[in-house]
Amino acid sequence: MLTLTRSETAHLRIWFGDPDRPLAGWLSVPAGSGAPDGPVEVVGGVVLCPPMGEEGRSAHRTYRRLAESLAERGFVALRFDYDGTGDSAGAMADPDRVEAWLAGVVAAHDHLRGLGVHDVAAVGMRLGATLAASAPVQSTDLRWSSLVLWDPCVSGRLFLRESEALHAFGDDAAPEDDGLRHTPGFQYDAATATALRGLDLTRLPRDRPLAARVLLLLRDDRPVPPSLVDRLALEGDALTASTAHDQHLLLDLKPSDGQVPLRAVADIVDWLAAAAPAEPYRLDLPADLPALVGRADPGVVLPAVPPEGGPAVAVRERAVTLGEVGLAGVVVEPADGSAADRPWVVMPNVAAEHHIGPGRRWVEFARAWAAQGHRCVRVDHSGIGDSPTRPGEREDTTFAPEWVADMSDLMTALRADGSRVVFVALCSGAYTAFEAALAAEVDAVFAINPRLTLWEVPVDLAAREVRRAAVVPPALLFRVRDVHPVVASGWWRIWRQLAAWRAPYRIVHRVLRRGTTVELVVCHDDGKHFTEVAAWWPVRWWDQRRGRLRLEEDDVYDHSLLTRRAQEQIFVRATAFLERHSRA
Repeated sequence: MLTLTRSETAHLRIWFGDPDRPLAGWLSVPAGSGAPDGPVEVVGGVVLCPPMGEEGRSAHRTYRRLAESLAERGFVALRFDYDGTGDSAGAMADPDRVEAWLAGVVAAHDHLRGLGVHDVAAVGMRLGATLAASAPVQSTDLRWSSLVLWDPCVSGRLFLRESEALHAFGDDAAPEDDGLRHTPGFQYDAATATALRGLDLTRLPRDRPLAARVLLLLRDDRPVPPSLVDRLALEGDALTASTAHDQHLLLDLKPSDGQVPLRAVADIVDWLAAAAPAEPYRLDLPADLPALVGRADPGVVLPAVPPEGGPAVAVRERAVTLGEVGLAGVVVEPADGSAADRPWVVMPNVAAEHHIGPGRRWVEFARAWAAQGHRCVRVDHSGIGDSPTRPGEREDTTFAPEWVADMSDLMTALRADGSRVVFVALCSGAYTAFEAALAAEVDAVFAINPRLTLWEVPVDLAAREVRRAAVVPPALLFRVRDVHPVVASGWWRIWRQLAAWRAPYRIVHRVLRRGTTVELVVCHDDGKHFTEVAAWWPVRWWDQRRGRLRLEEDDVYDHSLLTRRAQEQIFVRATAFLERHSRA
């Protein structure tokens, strides 16, 4: 798979490491020197070790931008997902998590060296920095030429404590007596929590340098632990300390609102480039890379357990590009090809996060459903995750008007052979599912806490004309909301009682009239948008009576689907939904 950015950086989707348990990665290489169909001229390689959990969701697009910037300066950059995370094989519930994550860092280093890269550096953010610094202890053959510790977690124990605190302060958090350590969207068992305590930058061997050069980027709004200062002082002249600029704009906000810290990205690239050789050298990429020879990604075969349990079934997972813009998607289906007559199960990304879904559930759900015989595609909207940005579009913009064109492209691509399509989608992804259903033939939509009232969109006629499934409040309420959001929300609830044509249920009813079956699963706050407008009560009753609409309202479904109970119940309901609607 190949996509090109505005700077013509080539991003090659790869699988590496243990063939029986492959890691998913993106190889970003300079495209001006022969890629993707010839040798490239490079000055070195960089392994990008991402943060974990909620922070990893926030930093995905930042790492893509960092990889692009490094490739523009002549580096080949490898960003990847640890074992049991992202698109890689495995699950968070598997044993030996920390050991597997460290092994993944080593495998990424070895993969670049195997390609012929002379010097391999590493950039790690938060727990990714802790893992990058700790990996050489696992392999005596690994030594980073340069190491960037970007806002590092001093220890795995501190990472877990901070993540648990963030979860506890969430609006939908509730105690769960299941023996797991709960963080936003992700859970860690007792064995993993114990192993995380062994990750500690201050306890790394003092008789071995972390790297030939070390860059430490720290936030200026938080104290620096003295123990970390003491350990890194041993690096002597090899250590450079600086500020992690704008880190609060990336990690202190919700993943949907985070911004790429461009100053920090530029600082890292400049620092790595300062030690690069003056003359690049030739790197011959393997001829069997699908992107290099113009073939589709054959993907990898993974074991997956179907929803009803039982023995694992082989499923095939592969990267695809969809539509004219080349939306990045991941297809997972039975390895024996038995799902060719099944509908596509489309799972769009949520807000500004990439296609793994809340707490990685889209990945785990899709693999389980593929083991049951379905074929699924997880896809990023343009400007989000691994998809390119359309001309004039801003990156990481939730509910961007361009998403409507994305759905048109997506439906054209998936239905080219007459295939049927169903959606399983959350929040903003559910909004675009309704956009797709109003523009093309969609069999069914399973919508979790759909957000159809768009306060986020600009109040301009062009944006309104493009959208079919959006309910945009009057311009006056936008101005009130900037000063008094609670007042604006109250006025909006009164307004839609009087102006029933602005009720979000009108969109649902329009979709039902086109022949699409809809199942709404909502918490109370999201459900009231569809249930409290009195003028639509008889219409909704009739839609439900005829079996075209199912609606469940339960506060177990937190809006972002980050609690374990919500994720488990959604899986059960969505599995039943697919069994009802995806049979040929």
